[in-house]
Amino acid sequence: MSSFLICTNAACRFLLDRRLNGRSMDGVRKILQHCPDCGGDWSSACPSCGQALAVKITNGLPRSACCEHRAYHDRRVA
Repeated sequence: MSSFLICTNAACRFLLDRRLNGRSMDGVRKILQHCPDCGGDWSSACPSCGQALAVKITNGLPRSACCEHRAYHDRRVA
């Protein structure tokens, strides 16, 4: 199961980390059924290559770990 969810809206790509204090929050999809920014649906697949979404943080910016694609509009991660 992916630790991240991403908004399917290509203009948004809101990235949601499903972990809290290192523990997976399995029910987060029930609480946040849609993207809080645009109302789009969630996906656990990389929007660039379709593999399971894995994210790495480089200089505070999220990138797809599978294909190195920066599909998240330079949003910083808190």
